[in-house]
Amino acid sequence: MSAQTRYGFTTPIGAPGGIVDLSPHVIDTFLNEEASGVMKFGLGVVQGSKPGVNIALPETGATADKFEGITTNNRTTEYDLEGKLHIRNGAAVGVMRYGKIYVQVEEDDEPAYGDPVYLIINGDDAGRFTSTSSGDTIAVNARFIGGVDNGVAPVELMREPVNSGSASGGGSTGATKLSDLNDVDLTSPATDGQVLKYSASESKWKPGDDNTGA
Repeated sequence: MSAQTRYGFTTPIGAPGGIVDLSPHVIDTFLNEEASGVMKFGLGVVQGSKPGVNIALPETGATADKFEGITTNNRTTEYDLEGKLHIRNGAAVGVMRYGKIYVQVEEDDEPAYGDPVYLIINGDDAGRFTSTSSGDTIAVNARFIGGVDNGVAPVELMREPVNSGSASGGGSTGATKLSDLNDVDLTSPATDGQVLKYSASESKWKPGDDNTGA
């Protein structure tokens, strides 16, 4: 006589785009700019053609200052006849700005608790996340707060720059000097007595002479 001792269909860690717990979080609503069926939950999105209104998946050249957040599963989105999630073009999508959420992770990546979070910006994995920095990623102000299960892992999106250590002692930090800030341009080094001046045409703060005469 034999008995089954192992079962394959275990409950997954969470659903992509699902909220991890009741920690404080903020979710804003945007309109999906991608073609119907392309956008998924648990993906990182950037500003679309109308910043503040539309969102899109990242593409090559995307920068961290355009990152809007992570698409949130509102559990009311319809599926197509093949049982696949189908977010229509122009549909309203919740995007988590900060909080704890389950995200889709790059295949074969094995993030550990505390690892930094990077958004993949090109290829088939665009919008998914990884714990490894490369030329195809941008850093996100977040950390992994658990391991991966069936391609899904929990992350914590931060409101402020934080020190994102990893299990191996590595990691990345938030801004530690002015030149790290997205809206500060120090490609032309400042000289003694200069101050930062705002350039409306470039939406940047840049070094300039102090005209106060002090």
